[in-house]
Amino acid sequence: MNLLTHSNQGGGEFTFVVSRSNAKADDKVHALAARKTRELEMTLIDFHLESSEMLEVDGYPAVELFYQFKNDNHVIFQRQTLILLDDPAGKKMVSYVGTCPGEFSEEHQKQYQQIIQSIKFHRAK
Repeated sequence: MNLLTHSNQGGGEFTFVVSRSNAKADDKVHALAARKTRELEMTLIDFHLESSEMLEVDGYPAVELFYQFKNDNHVIFQRQTLILLDDPAGKKMVSYVGTCPGEFSEEHQKQYQQIIQSIKFHRAK
């Protein structure tokens, strides 16, 4: 897992996390997103899915989930982009998560989109 934290004076903290895990050989990105949403509903307090959108990241199908939940009586907003990659050792899921307490401001949304749009995967030749 990789973690990047950015805080502006007077603004909320923006945290960006990248994680990787194994996926099932027959997984599809939309099914993976549905499974992840069910997991979040079961583990997060006052979970509410704001939106779910299919997109592409560097030519790979992806799903972006936008949701909120409570942690220590504070509302937390997260954007999570899930991507399935084929790997010689099997399918891998890569998850990119942007987190903001209180609100996911326009500035944070812009930062998140810039990061996602800059992603380039190495492809076997």
